[in-house]
Amino acid sequence: MELTKKEIIERLKSRTEALVNWYTDKPAEAMESGPDGAWTAGQHLLHMIKSTKPLAVGAGYPRLLLRIKYEKVLAPSLSYEDLVKKYTDAIAAGGQASGVFVPREVTKEERELLLKRFKTEMSVLVNNLHKWSEKNLDKMAVPHPLIGKLTFREMLYFTIYHMEHHLKILQERY
Repeated sequence: MELTKKEIIERLKSRTEALVNWYTDKPAEAMESGPDGAWTAGQHLLHMIKSTKPLAVGAGYPRLLLRIKYEKVLAPSLSYEDLVKKYTDAIAAGGQASGVFVPREVTKEERELLLKRFKTEMSVLVNNLHKWSEKNLDKMAVPHPLIGKLTFREMLYFTIYHMEHHLKILQERY
């Protein structure tokens, strides 16, 4: 299924709200806890900030600059379900966050600041997305560190699913 820009914006907002609610419903100490060998709840939040910021900033660049920096897309965008399958297959094959997307340790004192940063990044993304046309969402290709070049629409699909993925982990394990 292809989501319209309006549907994408609605999902980005609702997933952001769900994550923020999860964190605010937990004691601050949850930021420093997690299963052995896994990220803490705070690290999940910092990872989502780190993965959203480049997209939020990039969405504000002039389309001409993006066309120069990245190539034009020749194939149509994947459906939401196909993009999710591509990502989950990459994860199942051992893919994981790397480089700048791996979060540092987080303290409970950082909860409010990190929640504010997360909400800000998501707000910037949504506000910048309002400036895009439906057509341009499928014309620009941007790199994803794990699954390669994606159209801007596909990257937005990824962002929606990425938040769902981390919320599910948090709900099940923390």
